[in-house]
Amino acid sequence: MSTNDVIEAYVVDVIRRVPRKERGEIGFELRGLLAEMLADRAQSEGKAADDAMVLAMLREFGTPAEVGARYRPPGTTIIPADQTKTFALTALGGLGLQWALTLPRVFEGQPLVAWWFTWGLGSFWWPGFMVTMAIVAAAVRKTGLFKPTWRPRVVDPDRIERLPSIFGLVCIAVAVAFMVCLPWIANAMPGPFPQIFAFDAAFLRTRAPFALLLWAGYFAVRLAVLSKGRWSSLMRRLETGLSLAFAALLVWWIAAGDIFQAKPTDDGAKAALVLVVALIVVSLLYEAFRGRPQIRAPKIAG
Repeated sequence: MSTNDVIEAYVVDVIRRVPRKERGEIGFELRGLLAEMLADRAQSEGKAADDAMVLAMLREFGTPAEVGARYRPPGTTIIPADQTKTFALTALGGLGLQWALTLPRVFEGQPLVAWWFTWGLGSFWWPGFMVTMAIVAAAVRKTGLFKPTWRPRVVDPDRIERLPSIFGLVCIAVAVAFMVCLPWIANAMPGPFPQIFAFDAAFLRTRAPFALLLWAGYFAVRLAVLSKGRWSSLMRRLETGLSLAFAALLVWWIAAGDIFQAKPTDDGAKAALVLVVALIVVSLLYEAFRGRPQIRAPKIAG
């Protein structure tokens, strides 16, 4: 096979991957470009072109798929490049969380094969759902109906809005009051609910009271921030410490014994607490790594 035949076979393989109406023009242009490149290479090496030389040149130029992609218009972007890492972490994180919550059943006696063909494979609904939503979002972007507009981010991230902060504290106070009163609320419920939501006596006596201390510390920090109207570095560190302490407390609750007397209720509560711990950890990691980018002058080589 001559060098021209090799180039011809390469060009034909490339133009199979481009729009039909443009194949003639692209093939003619590409064949001339490659012939010129081969002649220049033969001249620089001081010998006649041969099969080894043309193959080396074509491999450096790119595979037919790569070259064909250069001649095709860009397709629809499903996941923007700046969102790829976040998308992957969210998809894998959701999958891993479902496995973490359901794998304990295997250790309790459920066959691994049964778990795999139920929760194991079933957990892939989450990445599939995310991909489907990404395709829908890409289609919406392509219509041009919803064009994103730029808005400045918060200039002072330490400043707080008082009314939303007050509303948030009230909601948290109501939730805490409900949790504190839950043992008595459960006893007053009709039917089987008192047995379903009955707390373990040892949990109420030894582990539950520590939550009151952490909640009190959290409210003290939030009230101090609310009074000043902004966060300080000390208040940030205190809140981070309280979040870590609360995550450690929840882990202790999960590992140290029963929370509820009824096993189904206890299992459900512990699964929910695992999710809460995961959210706390993710939130702390986000706060630690979301630092504002610093614009620095480039270093001058010398």
